[in-house]
Amino acid sequence: MSNGIINLPFSKFTRQDRTIYVSGAVGRDESTGIMSANIGEQTQTVLQNLQRLLETAGSSLNRCLKINIYLTDMRYFSDMNQAYRKFFDADHFPARTCIAVIGLPDPEAKVEMDVIAEVSQ
Repeated sequence: MSNGIINLPFSKFTRQDRTIYVSGAVGRDESTGIMSANIGEQTQTVLQNLQRLLETAGSSLNRCLKINIYLTDMRYFSDMNQAYRKFFDADHFPARTCIAVIGLPDPEAKVEMDVIAEVSQ
């Protein structure tokens, strides 16, 4: 990765029975390593990355039970929400917490999300 963060001591996800716990993900494009400076684009990329990971594990964003969102500035809240809502059915938004943080491990990241989701079998 372009930010030099590799081989960190955690799993991208763990699974217990029919529940998957996904570690924090940021909006860095997994194929190019590029991260947009725009919060809406970062949010979109985070959710696309999470969707791919969840599908690999037998789940999806629509099976999310809880999402924690970490923003480096609450002024991003509205723009993050605009991008976020496009990824979920209007009848099924997961439980959610949004927290302002001083910084994130990836210095270019403005948003990070972790997820708890249901897995099909």
